[in-house]
Amino acid sequence: MPNLRQAPDEISFSATISACEKGGQWQLALHLLSEMPEAQAIPNTITYNAAMSACEKAGKWQFALALLDDMPERKVRADEISYNAAISACEKGGEWQLALHLLSTIPRELGKAASVSTIPWALARLGVSDRVAVDTAFDEALSRLRVSSCHPPGELASLAWASAVLGVKNAEFSEALARQALQRMRDFSVDELLLVAWGTAAFGLDVELSSELQNEVTARLDKFDVRNCPESVWKSFVEATLGVVWACRFAGVLSNLLLMSVRRVMRQIGRALDATKGAGTPPRGILVQENAWNALSQSEPQVLLDLCDRLVVLKPPNWEVAGSTAELQLLSYLKMLLGSSVPILCDVERGHGFLHRLDVPSSGLILAAKTYEAYYDLQVQLSAGEIARDYVVLCHGWVPRTRSSIDARVFWRDEDSAETRLTVKTRAGGQGKPARTQLKVLAHATHEADSFSLLAIRIATGRRHQIRSHCSHIGHPTVSDGKYTAPPTFESDLSLCGRNFLHRYRLAFNDATGECREVLAAIPEDLGEALRQMKGKNTGSAGAVQVWLSGVGLRDWADS
Repeated sequence: MPNLRQAPDEISFSATISACEKGGQWQLALHLLSEMPEAQAIPNTITYNAAMSACEKAGKWQFALALLDDMPERKVRADEISYNAAISACEKGGEWQLALHLLSTIPRELGKAASVSTIPWALARLGVSDRVAVDTAFDEALSRLRVSSCHPPGELASLAWASAVLGVKNAEFSEALARQALQRMRDFSVDELLLVAWGTAAFGLDVELSSELQNEVTARLDKFDVRNCPESVWKSFVEATLGVVWACRFAGVLSNLLLMSVRRVMRQIGRALDATKGAGTPPRGILVQENAWNALSQSEPQVLLDLCDRLVVLKPPNWEVAGSTAELQLLSYLKMLLGSSVPILCDVERGHGFLHRLDVPSSGLILAAKTYEAYYDLQVQLSAGEIARDYVVLCHGWVPRTRSSIDARVFWRDEDSAETRLTVKTRAGGQGKPARTQLKVLAHATHEADSFSLLAIRIATGRRHQIRSHCSHIGHPTVSDGKYTAPPTFESDLSLCGRNFLHRYRLAFNDATGECREVLAAIPEDLGEALRQMKGKNTGSAGAVQVWLSGVGLRDWADS
């Protein structure tokens, strides 16, 4: 702009800082903000918020707070976006006390200028468990919903999401929220519709709302054409629509019409990406074995099912699917096998084609796509609950045979510090995202003076550490779990089993033709050695243990 003899003003600075925020360039955003006075451009609330949002995305809570403190000195008024960015930055940085302090100042600093969703959103973001604080916030929100019917869709969406995360069960609130959302359905963005869907999934806010929400998403899908849509736009659209499918399926209200529309659009997107990324015909011919009874006697991964566009690989313990935690990487193994003809393996944004993960110590089956079309097809199956993931787990105590499921919300604190890496990160049973684990007790057993249960598990949701946190939540933590058992128990477990006793033994999904494919893998040798030390409580339990040791009894969880 100086070359054009035109000085940058507040608008151009704000636009540039916002671009830095979207591009993850927080240092550049701060540099531009600091240069505004020299350019005789006066910073305003918009420029400060953009810079704070850049710091928030990078987890730089110190800088976000410094900007918030600087605003009064510059005679710039902070708004709810300012406080939300600062609170979110503190939450990401693990500074919970600072975040709660900021939350407590909002009523005084913003007063009625705060939107109806500001306090509920912040409470949900921080996972506040104080029921008095939560109930007070939602009582106030209900009062404001009654007074005005003109709340923006974004505020209504944030309220729905917050109510789901915080476990708010208030029929009057749900009815008032649903009534206003129905009136503004066409005004919601797809991302906002996803938040509303979360609310319906958690407590079934309103049957009519669920139906109209799905109709609205279906109508937008019918108008969607990837050829006329920038990738930056349709990526957000894809994520939101898949989330809506998941939420509606979890609530048991997923419509076939919506599911058909999603499949069509995802297929279109996948084919377009395969064309633009230059994906050729992925190689086949890898030696495979669908029923791998003894596959994990080896220490390297094995491809157990190799189709033209997707495959199933068996991950041994101590291998990481893709990341930087472990030296042994499943991604590197597949790159070595498949070569450069599978571009999705290099696509970080799409998880390198992997549809799910397993913790490094755990073993089991991993599903991966070799083409973008297969990846999005499998994403739809995963969201619609059409992919079965079955596990075998050994846990402490005798789980009652009458227990068939665990429905407990999970809350994940995504912190990254020397302190939090050694502590539990997933908390089950309080606020958080809905999570459901189905289980069947296969056997009760003893080892020395301790009692154990062998479980077959199927997850209806795929939350991080879901099985481990859920088992711990009901008082039956998995064997050799350093995060969810007391240190003395963990130390004792290591003499029985050198790593967490959790193995994904079965995957079932549809191939490109719609045919159901099933892959099974017996428990590996190290888990088998631990199981051989178990003494069945009775004849039935002893027989069940032997079935799993032999590998000949592997079957669908529903038939276990």
